[in-house]
Amino acid sequence: MQYKRRLIPAVLTTLVIAGAMAGCTSPDKTAAKAAAEADIAFQQGRTQDALRLAHQAVAARDDVGDYWLLLGRISLAAGDYGGAFNAYENVIQFDRGNVEALRLLGQLGLSAKQPDKVDKYADQLLLLTPGDILPLVMKGGAALQRGEKDEALAFAEQALAKQPTDLGAQILKARVLAARAHFKEAAELIEGSLKVTADATLRLAFLKDLYGQSLDRPNYMATLKRLTAATPDDFDIQLEYADMLFQDGQQAAANQIIRTVMEERPKDIALAGTILELFLAQGGSAIPLDTIASQAANVTLEMKSVYAQYASEVGRPDIAVAILNGAIDGPVSSENADAKAAYAYAVGLQGRRADAMSRLNEIIAFDPNNPRALIARARFLAKDGKATEAITDARTVVTGDPQNATARLTLANVLTARGDLDLALAALREGVRANPGDTRLNARLARTLIGTGRRDAANDALRDMTRAVPNNLRARRLRLSIDPTAVPEKPKTPEPMPAPSKPVATTPAAAKATTGT
Repeated sequence: MQYKRRLIPAVLTTLVIAGAMAGCTSPDKTAAKAAAEADIAFQQGRTQDALRLAHQAVAARDDVGDYWLLLGRISLAAGDYGGAFNAYENVIQFDRGNVEALRLLGQLGLSAKQPDKVDKYADQLLLLTPGDILPLVMKGGAALQRGEKDEALAFAEQALAKQPTDLGAQILKARVLAARAHFKEAAELIEGSLKVTADATLRLAFLKDLYGQSLDRPNYMATLKRLTAATPDDFDIQLEYADMLFQDGQQAAANQIIRTVMEERPKDIALAGTILELFLAQGGSAIPLDTIASQAANVTLEMKSVYAQYASEVGRPDIAVAILNGAIDGPVSSENADAKAAYAYAVGLQGRRADAMSRLNEIIAFDPNNPRALIARARFLAKDGKATEAITDARTVVTGDPQNATARLTLANVLTARGDLDLALAALREGVRANPGDTRLNARLARTLIGTGRRDAANDALRDMTRAVPNNLRARRLRLSIDPTAVPEKPKTPEPMPAPSKPVATTPAAAKATTGT
């Protein structure tokens, strides 16, 4: 929700002037000074400073509606929607006819899942602005949150009858259609809105979800591509698109997107870990072996470590050593710890186990929770027959990052080798709960279940996976490779639509009856 900065209102200006007069009390002066400084900071784009100062103003004088109004505006711009909601509720305690506050309370109330309050504020708006479309949309959204689909649709239709191009009403109707599993019709409505109005990010995300639920993969993919263009700084979206390209066999295009993400956030260690997991999800097909070293040539050390670790995971520790040789000199630091761990793992795979363990122990002494080093050490400890220590290292990683599939698989491997199949299955199930669409975890879970004579349970697990990510080709292929009789997922059956209903009463008299005013 975007909100433009506004100049300080006239009433607040009066209060600021009054605060400078000798007759004012200390709280008056404090509040007026803080409010004036908050407004200046807000105009200058210093939102956090403005927020702090606005809080000081209401702390000094919490009985002045204009201070709460200023706090509401700044909180909204800062993305503190809960704080904005609270501030605007205080505004209407002092000015029940404040249209700005009532409109925003309705919108924020829907985000906060408070449909009854939204109804109340919408009814008040209907009294103040009878021709306004927004109160109808607010009441429709509140009805939908309560599960009253027919009433929600009636409000949407009534709003669209007054203003066919109203974006809020279009989105409301699309959400009602989606709630009834009429995904195609909902998507058509949103597609139509995109042709007219700009600032389409949220609608594209909604549209992607609609195509996802209707199992329309081509349009899902096309919408995801549009979303990547609209949100170049949303790296989750960029990497989701790269994953879909990998599934379609477009490795070069996928790697180009990943390269761009790396260049945008070259020092982001967490992002580097996410990219590594994405590479590993593709098996050995993410990067051609003969290009791994060249792709790693002109990136930061943090990103070099991704390519080096991937090389070791696909059986080429020699490439990993070549990538990192000479790049990891010096003491362990937060910047080079992952790269040092990748190098240590590679030399360990080459037979230099003592050297590898010494390096890994040094990294873990510096950072006891470093995932890359702990996973590598757990693997080597397991090979040396030290299962208890290996399990401890692997559990440390999954406790800190439940979605780390590599750590989960390492833990399951050690537990299985020790004969603790039930514990291994429990670890895999925990991983699947944290990341239901992960094909590596689901593949291992299914094969472990089959190995213990529980094929039906394995098939159920694979079914749950494809339901969680119905447009993921890798998941579909995995399921069919293990259960060739599996029936493809189908979209939810649409519910019958209600007959056209009479308009919901929204006259000022009706609003009075609702609010009791």
